[in-house]
Amino acid sequence: MAGGTINTENLTIGGAKLYFCSTIADPKCLPLGNASIQTTTYSLGNIVTSEITPEVTYVDHFTSSNGKRVKDKTAAVTSMIRVGFTFDEMNPSNLSKFFMGNLVGSDIQVLQNTLDEGCANLVVKTDIGQDLTYVIPKCAIRPDGALNLADEAWHQAGMVLECLEYQSGNQSNATVNATFLISPFGRISVMDL
Repeated sequence: MAGGTINTENLTIGGAKLYFCSTIADPKCLPLGNASIQTTTYSLGNIVTSEITPEVTYVDHFTSSNGKRVKDKTAAVTSMIRVGFTFDEMNPSNLSKFFMGNLVGSDIQVLQNTLDEGCANLVVKTDIGQDLTYVIPKCAIRPDGALNLADEAWHQAGMVLECLEYQSGNQSNATVNATFLISPFGRISVMDL
């Protein structure tokens, strides 16, 4: 793909797939070898919409002299990144995540698992443009909005992956642990891995 600001080769059309594993920094989260998180076991199904939102809060410093106030320094004090998405596959696994519950047989014990942390992959496969894979070593998954139960439309629910900083782990595999420590909020690859 050519660089530059005006180049039709940089345009992209494609849909997202999300995979979530309830183990923080699981080696399967890395797209290496045969053991991958990118299987139906970890899939969140059909993702209707998705977005990545980086957020940074800044604090500004000002100096004053002779009645004039001038900004002389700014610092980032809070940074986070969120992956918002909407799913429409109302299977027990997805519903248990939405209702923050434990799945026991075919029943969901609502609000019994209010902090579901793990790792995730956001994979964007395209017909036009480059593929994108976001490997997230540590995140929390939670509902983000209402479960739409319209009678003349497909049911949909909004959720969010909040990316958390991976600081250290109990990984027996030092290479995997080091890979996650280098990119504690994840790594985005813009080519097909």
